[in-house]
Amino acid sequence: MVDNNHPHCSIINSMEEIAPMISLIEESKLTFIKENLSQHLHSSQIKLLKDANKHSKPHHKDVRKIQFKKLLENPEKMDSLFELHKNLYIKKYQKLENKGLVEVNTECEDLPYDVTLTQNGTDLLDEIKELESKWEEVVLKDVEGKEKLIEILREVTQNALPINYNHKKQQKFVF
Repeated sequence: MVDNNHPHCSIINSMEEIAPMISLIEESKLTFIKENLSQHLHSSQIKLLKDANKHSKPHHKDVRKIQFKKLLENPEKMDSLFELHKNLYIKKYQKLENKGLVEVNTECEDLPYDVTLTQNGTDLLDEIKELESKWEEVVLKDVEGKEKLIEILREVTQNALPINYNHKKQQKFVF
């Protein structure tokens, strides 16, 4: 599968930092998904569709409701860019709505907006998960020590989690 004569192989073999490798791996996964997905989506739309699924889960929705209520009770704490961010998110989700993947509700009492997956959106997410599994099979095909790799990646992910969590906490989980 790998053409060892490709000029980038020597560059990859000399990499000492994980950030560019992770970027190449993620780009490869997204390229594989986009090339094989039954419906055209941009990379950002794939991520947004996954986010819509995550944010529709009861726990995530409850957290968003609590944070939004706190903002409404203390408008002085509301970021001056709140409306701009809200409108940008809604606009992005509406593009998915136009593709029949989600429904956007901007008339919520307890949230700035709500997004729910349609059956088409759920089906497409299932297809994306299936493509991610196929991509994993392709990229891990001849890799020795897959179990150790997964163990190390799990550790790295645990170390990375607080960075994401703290950032989202600063955003007050509303979006």
